[in-house]
Amino acid sequence: MDYTAMEQYWIWLSSVEGIGARRFYQLLSLYEDARSVWDVLGGPLIPPDIPAAVGPAAFEKLKAARDERYFYRLFGALERSGIQAVTRLSEAYPPALTGIYDPPPTLYVRGDSPLDGARTLAIVGSRQCTHDGRRAAREFARGLAENGVTVVSGMARGIDSCAHQGALDGHGSTIAVLGCGVDVVYPPENDRLLNEILDGGGAVISEFVPGTPPTPGNFPARNRIISGLCEGTLIVEGAKASGAMITVNLALEQGRDVFAVPGSIYSPLSEAPNQMILDGATPVLNPWDILEHYRWGQRPAAGTTRSAPKPELTPEDEALVAPLRNEALSFEELTQITGLSAAKLNSHLTMLELRGIIEKAPGGLYRAYD
Repeated sequence: MDYTAMEQYWIWLSSVEGIGARRFYQLLSLYEDARSVWDVLGGPLIPPDIPAAVGPAAFEKLKAARDERYFYRLFGALERSGIQAVTRLSEAYPPALTGIYDPPPTLYVRGDSPLDGARTLAIVGSRQCTHDGRRAAREFARGLAENGVTVVSGMARGIDSCAHQGALDGHGSTIAVLGCGVDVVYPPENDRLLNEILDGGGAVISEFVPGTPPTPGNFPARNRIISGLCEGTLIVEGAKASGAMITVNLALEQGRDVFAVPGSIYSPLSEAPNQMILDGATPVLNPWDILEHYRWGQRPAAGTTRSAPKPELTPEDEALVAPLRNEALSFEELTQITGLSAAKLNSHLTMLELRGIIEKAPGGLYRAYD
């Protein structure tokens, strides 16, 4: 991709380790633009306001990055990997993010899905979710995707992954917002899901420079992007102190709508959505409750709905699912039956779980729903 000179310096400054959104904008408040920061750092005397603005550790990294070799390595790596850097100077930057607190200076993007879609909804929830939670995430995402809604989530284990898979099942677009570089697969078992998102016309985005590993501090920061991209956020399951609640609270701060799937008053994973409903979130029982809220679709008349078709299975997946229809089996037993390697079997099992075809039962056994 071609970048203007101003965009190149903007991307350079935002890529430096330790220069997050807040420090980036502090530097721009001191100097006219990112090019001016580059020029000042190359001068004979660096003003004390720069280290004061970013702190000593980040300042040392900033000085080290003020190097043409760093500059060209950065853009060479982006070009080789097919990663697009979208800055706030670009027309492709999502308008919805410009008004949030500390909007990401640069988004690194893989994939084709536009980031400025008019119909976007976030689906979030617990990593340790129930069967009903996984099913709800998939069914809501599928119903939304079938009606032209782009589903946004964080590709974490549990509800996030099920939401992405549901959107794919609905032949729609989905955007995964990562807490690491877009060239880093996390969790690692989602390698196949990531490729399906890209192959299905979706996108994988991050504010973190490619190669950034997943660290705990990255995920709360990425949550503001998940909620900020969307007109509303749906919480499916989560405890009161879950990471999903961070996204929900950010959505409220950003003036976005919040929807919640109600659950049992005795389930710890229903604490967050039930509390949000008490606090004023809109309870929803199916995708049409959201579609009609935004006038994105009209609920079919009673008696005209069709049962959902059974998911399509590849011959390899069918060979794995068939024995699980008769009895619950362990990972080791499935390895012997299918002859698959442990890594390939684990990948297949993960995707079949996400699609709601099998589940991991107590005792580490797997069984098929149908």
